[in-house]
Amino acid sequence: MNETAFSELAAWVTEAGLIGRSESELMVGFCRRVADAGVPLARAIVILDTLHPIYEGRAFRWRADLADESEVIDYGRTNEGEAAESWRRSPFYHLLQSGGTLLRRRLAAGEPVDFSSVAQARDEGMTDYLALIRRFAAEGVIGEMDCVYSSWATDAADGFNDGAVLALQRLAPFLKLAVKSAALARMAETLAQTYLGRDAGRRVMSGRIVRGVAEKIGAVLWYSDLHGYTEISDNSPPEQIIPLLNDYAEAVVSAVLFQGPEKIARASWPPCLNGCLRSPGRTLRLSAP
Repeated sequence: MNETAFSELAAWVTEAGLIGRSESELMVGFCRRVADAGVPLARAIVILDTLHPIYEGRAFRWRADLADESEVIDYGRTNEGEAAESWRRSPFYHLLQSGGTLLRRRLAAGEPVDFSSVAQARDEGMTDYLALIRRFAAEGVIGEMDCVYSSWATDAADGFNDGAVLALQRLAPFLKLAVKSAALARMAETLAQTYLGRDAGRRVMSGRIVRGVAEKIGAVLWYSDLHGYTEISDNSPPEQIIPLLNDYAEAVVSAVLFQGPEKIARASWPPCLNGCLRSPGRTLRLSAP
């Protein structure tokens, strides 16, 4: 890749990040342009942790035979069970533990296939595999979002040449910064809607945060009680009660929201759940269990 192509690609991904392209759009546009610039890219993946009540993070996968698409994978917690074992066998975990920033396996040259993702790349016909990690400074860390991971692979007979590896090393930070920007915007929206409700969350994210401004809405007040909760809480350990309350809230709230209202406020104090629902012109009835 020559310097002109490098500058044009860096400028494109910077502009795309600034105007708010999604992570998938960034991934597709970046990888296609890298390939068009002469880097024999066949596979790429970018991974970023997030703040989400269910998922630990999100991965974006691109492949040259589906060049106009980017697969999005939301992954769960990786701190226990099979997911934890898989994480500890990954090149990214190795880089985190070793303090490194780059891991390369020249598969065509017979270098070790010592990680499961490297083995998968080999099985898919890849000849060269490159893993990169970009750590954040302490002030840039949010929750477990402390770095961006990426891997790049080719099926060219001789693998990546040194110029291609250098180009990916130089260009990856531009993509990762743009992806981080998009992820932070999405994360803020998710957190607002999770803890304020979809309607209130959208209002906050649209800038309606001035103090003292009121709006008249139609609403329904909802109250429900968990039958027998006092006996349950007296005889069950906390590690059983919390999942029970989560399941109860999921069942009750889902039944109400199925009718079409918008939850705009909530409060919980076992054994009762209280809520305020936006529901113009609608009467809701919910029978407590």
